[in-house]
Amino acid sequence: MNLEVGLYRPGTMDRVAARSVAGKLLGVPTGGPYTIRLTTEFGQVLASADNIFVGDLWVLSGQSNMEGVANLLDVTPPDSRVALLGMDGKWTQASEPLHWLVDSPDPVHSGDLKTQAARSEQQHKTRTKGAGLGLPFAVTMVQATNVPVGLVACAHGGTSMEQWNPAKKDQGGQSLYGSMLRQIKLAGGKVKGVLWYQGESDAMGRGEPWKVYPKVFRDFIAAVRGDLGQPDLPFYLVQIGRFVARNNPEGWNAVQEAERLIPEQVSNTAVVAAIDLELDDPIHVGTQGHKRLGRRLAQIALRELFGQLGAGTPTFDKVMPTHGGLIVKFKGVNMNPSSGHEFGLKPERHIAGFSIRDAEGAIIPSIYEAKVGPARDTVVLKLAGRPPKGSSLWYGHGLDPYCNLTDEMDMAVPVFGPIALDDVIESMPAPVARRATATPRVARVSATATATARASDSPVKALVVTGDSVHDWKKTSELLAEILGEGGRVKVDVTAAPSKDLTDENLARYDVIILNYKDTAKGAPETRWSEANKQAFVKAIRGGKGLVVFHHASSAFIKPNWDEFEQAVAGGWRSQGFHGPRHVFSVKKTDAKHPISEGLPAGFEHAIDELYQNSMITPGSVVLATAFSDPSKPRGTGKDEPVVWVNSFGKGRVYENTMGHDAEAMGDKNFQEWLKRGVLWAAGRD
Repeated sequence: MNLEVGLYRPGTMDRVAARSVAGKLLGVPTGGPYTIRLTTEFGQVLASADNIFVGDLWVLSGQSNMEGVANLLDVTPPDSRVALLGMDGKWTQASEPLHWLVDSPDPVHSGDLKTQAARSEQQHKTRTKGAGLGLPFAVTMVQATNVPVGLVACAHGGTSMEQWNPAKKDQGGQSLYGSMLRQIKLAGGKVKGVLWYQGESDAMGRGEPWKVYPKVFRDFIAAVRGDLGQPDLPFYLVQIGRFVARNNPEGWNAVQEAERLIPEQVSNTAVVAAIDLELDDPIHVGTQGHKRLGRRLAQIALRELFGQLGAGTPTFDKVMPTHGGLIVKFKGVNMNPSSGHEFGLKPERHIAGFSIRDAEGAIIPSIYEAKVGPARDTVVLKLAGRPPKGSSLWYGHGLDPYCNLTDEMDMAVPVFGPIALDDVIESMPAPVARRATATPRVARVSATATATARASDSPVKALVVTGDSVHDWKKTSELLAEILGEGGRVKVDVTAAPSKDLTDENLARYDVIILNYKDTAKGAPETRWSEANKQAFVKAIRGGKGLVVFHHASSAFIKPNWDEFEQAVAGGWRSQGFHGPRHVFSVKKTDAKHPISEGLPAGFEHAIDELYQNSMITPGSVVLATAFSDPSKPRGTGKDEPVVWVNSFGKGRVYENTMGHDAEAMGDKNFQEWLKRGVLWAAGRD
């Protein structure tokens, strides 16, 4: 901060001398409002400043949809903790509209400075549009973190990447890039992140600038980070949405695809979609849509920068063949833990926006239904026939598609395409008849084969033991049966009455026992394990039955501690384990050579889940996979925590997998593959 201290003649305003004083206030906690006072040693106040907040600065940049052109109706109310460095270079409490280009001292925004005052006066009297995403973003952030936010207005409608060219920064206020740097410097020079919404001009510009948009935009991000001296500066963008026009959509879709792929190419970036939002005119997102966009961007920031649950953007992962159609897999699908609804994509059926097209972009009539798949992070496309060679899959093709695919956190799926289908089509299975099967005696939930297993490889018979837990045992047991039963290699029965079904006679019918059980005070009488049940369980594993210990099951029977059970399940949570908040974490395979992990990827990004820490690893255990516990997150240990390991108990093979807290975590296909392999190995199927 800079202050000027003056010396005046007594009883007059004649200044004898003055001195500029500069200094820094260190260690000031985030929050406010604060009052800064400069006093003498005798307590005399020389200067003061009120309503000072300490928080994060976010840059708003791009073209008109970031500037805000929505109707000024039912806008987001101001919040005292959100400030704005306006285009006029002054700090005020942020309120809609945020951008007043006419008030900027930079001609690139305001135009002819000779007529600026008159134009400004007129616009401040008559303006009816200007709502954007900046204020909804900031209000969501301060409500979730209590950290004040300062917004730095820099956007300008109708502008292309050439007009934002970093090479023009030396032109200062005559260039958009130079003006943005000036605004950021005025705000303090260091910012929390950049919010960017631009691309419409390049998608439709003369000379087909969309062809070089991917490289130009990546170079732009690098230039901003370099000029600010922040190499890891978060850069969150909005994928351009709809445009009601008759233009050729080729460039529009190309820019959308380039923006969708940015997070896969540039670190510390993220993208949110606008394709599902309403418009206030043929190209500009409406007021309510901007509120949703602001919240979507805030959910990204909350997760990436504040360690909160937040959300990511569910985006295309891969497409796979299935009987009579295609399965489209998405990564990053979120859930709302407070909604009480089943996690995953929505709506359940009649999903709009998917199409199959030829090389020229012409639609091939194929899809007669699109619905959420059983794993909840997939969409099943039912096809009227096998598409011809050269076909591609699209979501949101064209300028004005109707798209409605979101998830439980209202994070929309971005436009994607073209996704080549030739390899997928070639491997599409021919239709097969379904074979009815009888319901097993103990089954509460049953998952059976959809194709006849080979006679030389009969299905593994698995029994899920459940009925009591601190988790949603009904849903997770249902999903265990569904995941393992897919493809016909495992036939699953589920018992919620272990007091009746943990017997020598009944356990002899199975190859592997899967524990999804924790004894609690609320368990029904039929869930209690008698001494005879315990003896039958131990006898079965010692005698060669496989054992799979799923997630929290390793915490069973600790009060008092059942030592023999602890050895049988190879340790795990027991009484010393713990976890922090649920989050996305990276799982990596260890160097151990084992049939379960052989051939699997070296690592994967696991869905939001509980990362178990401080697990007991019994002697003889072989750890197959770990996950790093980030010490910057609550309760993080800074260690590689075991998440999958194996051991033996007598003649029985024991497989422990600590992942899978809920349906969202279990929807991760990588987790499912580890689970399936673990069950087959425990059952003796190498």
